[in-house]
Amino acid sequence: MQEKQQLNMNKMNLVVVGLVACALTLALIAFAMPIFVTSAQTIPPAALAPHSAPVAQQAEGTKVLRIGEDIYPDIIDPQRSSFVNEIEALNLAYEGLLTIDAKGQVQEGAADRWDLSQDGMTMTFHIRDGLKRADGTALTAKDFEYALRRAVDPKVEGKQYVSILFDVVGARELAALTPDASQATIDAAFAKYGVKAIDDSTLQVSFTNPSGYWTYIAAQPVTYPVDPKAVEKDQVNWWKDPKNHNGNGPFMFKEISPTLTISPTGTTTDTALVGDTSTNSGEIVLVKNPNYWRGAPTLDRVEFTYNPDSDVTLKEFEDGKLDINASLTADLVPTVISNTKVVSDFLRYPAAQTVALAFNNTRAPFDDRNVRIAFSQALDRVGYINDMLDGVGHPYTRWIPPGVPGNQAEEPGVPDSDAAAAVNTLVNNGYAASDSTAANPKVDCKKLGEVDLTYPDSPANQRRAEYITSNLSKVFGCTIGAKAVEGTEFTSLTKDVRTNPQMSIQRWVQDYPHPQNWLSTYWSCGAFSRRYGYCNLFLDQVLKQADATADMDKAIKLYQLAEDLLIQDVPGAFFYNPENLQMVQPYVLGPVDNLSSQDAGWAGQYGPVWNYDIDLSKVPATYPKQ
Repeated sequence: MQEKQQLNMNKMNLVVVGLVACALTLALIAFAMPIFVTSAQTIPPAALAPHSAPVAQQAEGTKVLRIGEDIYPDIIDPQRSSFVNEIEALNLAYEGLLTIDAKGQVQEGAADRWDLSQDGMTMTFHIRDGLKRADGTALTAKDFEYALRRAVDPKVEGKQYVSILFDVVGARELAALTPDASQATIDAAFAKYGVKAIDDSTLQVSFTNPSGYWTYIAAQPVTYPVDPKAVEKDQVNWWKDPKNHNGNGPFMFKEISPTLTISPTGTTTDTALVGDTSTNSGEIVLVKNPNYWRGAPTLDRVEFTYNPDSDVTLKEFEDGKLDINASLTADLVPTVISNTKVVSDFLRYPAAQTVALAFNNTRAPFDDRNVRIAFSQALDRVGYINDMLDGVGHPYTRWIPPGVPGNQAEEPGVPDSDAAAAVNTLVNNGYAASDSTAANPKVDCKKLGEVDLTYPDSPANQRRAEYITSNLSKVFGCTIGAKAVEGTEFTSLTKDVRTNPQMSIQRWVQDYPHPQNWLSTYWSCGAFSRRYGYCNLFLDQVLKQADATADMDKAIKLYQLAEDLLIQDVPGAFFYNPENLQMVQPYVLGPVDNLSSQDAGWAGQYGPVWNYDIDLSKVPATYPKQ
């Protein structure tokens, strides 16, 4: 999953080189992953106590879950979205063929049964009887066929997750076609595509190699059944109108507003107000879906509000204006710990994510592997974690994080922090200044050229970007710039190699607990890596062999070989493993019992959201009355 941004950015993309440049997923810090947790560590540990077992309701009224986020989604389209802040909203309004729970286990979804052929080459999904869209119309296997065709359709531009389907027969060939390909060529490719609705209740998917792990992929947004009637009217902008999201999840969109201004009286408008106001960067509101197959959820409404200033979001949580603070940054942890009013609501628990200093390998100087090595050596990982993150996170130079099957956390990764070695790497590889000597090596800044770190604008991101650029400038004796762009614009820029920043901080959050998700889905030629120009054909061959290996122990060894090859390319300066930092009010029932390392969006987002509840007898005066 790429990305949420902030200092948070999910399903981010990371860069590689050689044939290089890779895909992480959104930006200045934390995504999450399905290596799961069964409990949370809090400060203090007793923080879980107020959230334990649900209590009897002692009041009646509207139940609203208000979630404070940072960066407003760039796009909310199941077949084109990839960042955490995009997917977390889609997960509420849609449900895939299958689902993944908070423990990383595959569960039933739109399909109540599924079968894998003996040779592992075909998976058949049986759509549950009576399945409906939000408007009550029938949902059939043909709707999921439409979604999976749209996910690889060359005419649908801006797709981010097409690589997740590369094991499906014909998917790679369709992904290789350009939007201007003739309709006859596209039709011929679709005739060979391995997705077919046998009848209204049966969907069959055929693979190029045994793919038992495809149950995880069947839970991903690419399978979400968008409504063809709405989508066909405007493939690009259909999602902006909440009425067009006729999904099958526990909730349905009511408001999708990119701008929101909250007045001192608490009223909202989508235009700026004059006077004392606090302006967020948007709002998304979902209401219960009465036609959800499990029954209408307990919550009446879920509200996401977005503000890039994490200090403001913390204050709103403290004042009882938010129920979950999902944009807490590491630098605020000491503030939270010292605040007796909210410290018991603070949750800190493992996140299976990797953050990296990402490079666009098609742009100088990062088209030179030696430069990538030097910047990896120059990056002060320990100093950054201590000074900017207050110790929240762990330095890490490999790609697959600890806890994920196939990780090699004890093995060397990309070149680690070593300032002197960084200078020598440049000096010894064509970037030496005219007065450079063995005793006093110097970098010629003109040869290195202009280098900028681009980041999504927010106070926390600015502090972190300035720390990194100051660190790099001091090591090389060259000015490294910091360039701020609006958060949604940053997300958009990272999705295309032509606009992806020269250098940025990005991260990846696992979609499902399998090394295939960390390697094949993202680093294969034409996958997320295309954003950075990365393609290593030898690496692809190793990954294809790993994907086709049914024996997991043997497959793991191949995936580890693939990661080693990736490390040699120095795709980016792998940086650190973050932690999930969340705040949940004690009257919110359910999320704290379903924490997962996947929680890159909000605490408990992969639990049974349809059963989450609010103890209205304990809500503050600031809680909505309607």
